[in-house]
Amino acid sequence: MSCCVDYDESLIAKDSYIEMKCINCGHEEKMPSFIYGEEADYLLDIGVDDSPCFQCSKCHQDTLYRKGIQLPKK
Repeated sequence: MSCCVDYDESLIAKDSYIEMKCINCGHEEKMPSFIYGEEADYLLDIGVDDSPCFQCSKCHQDTLYRKGIQLPKK
């Protein structure tokens, strides 16, 4: 019996990314879509309809949003 397993690499999910942009400093970065999706699901579970917001890796403010979304005016 062999310890190695043959598998088809085309069946393995590849990471997809979402373009994010900081509304404070303008920094842009790519975020794995599963991280964005988990936060979006959590917000829906607790009854929050807002778009997920993350901390910017450059200015460290909670102002990193999905690029291209229309944010509500406050």
